[in-house]
Amino acid sequence: MAIKTIFLDRDGVINKEVNYLHQIENFKFIDGVFEACLHFQRLNYKIIIVSNQSGIARGFFKITDVYKIHKYLQSTLKKKGTKIDKILFCPFHKDGIVKKYKKLSKLRKPEIGMFNLINNIWKVDKKQSFIIGDQQSDMQFAKKSGIKGYYFNKKNLYEFIKSKKKINNI
Repeated sequence: MAIKTIFLDRDGVINKEVNYLHQIENFKFIDGVFEACLHFQRLNYKIIIVSNQSGIARGFFKITDVYKIHKYLQSTLKKKGTKIDKILFCPFHKDGIVKKYKKLSKLRKPEIGMFNLINNIWKVDKKQSFIIGDQQSDMQFAKKSGIKGYYFNKKNLYEFIKSKKKINNI
């Protein structure tokens, strides 16, 4: 059975944009994130974060910093009675300086490696699934994946989804 899935970009959709976020003290949730996650949870969506994290390849921070941020994100959501079902990120970049992560990768949006990973775990219902992102690469990811894409205005995530009839009537 295919699963309704919402893909969310992280920086600029879940948390306020900070250049190369890698410290918990700089992590600030976008308004309406908790309500949006609860909303989609009630509608039986799998909620997946898909995020490019080229700062790892560029040597700005370590992969362990990203794991710490994600642990904080999940623990905060849990306290609010909700969760993210899976967090995926791409640490690779062709211009990286960290040898281990310096490469082209199908995981990096707009490529659909992260979509394919989720589709292999849970068969994604493409007709009822979508991504909310704040970059053109997120919209390209949607198109290549065969799902809808919604460009987020970076204000209040719950208000944004309530304003989109297509999201609420999928």
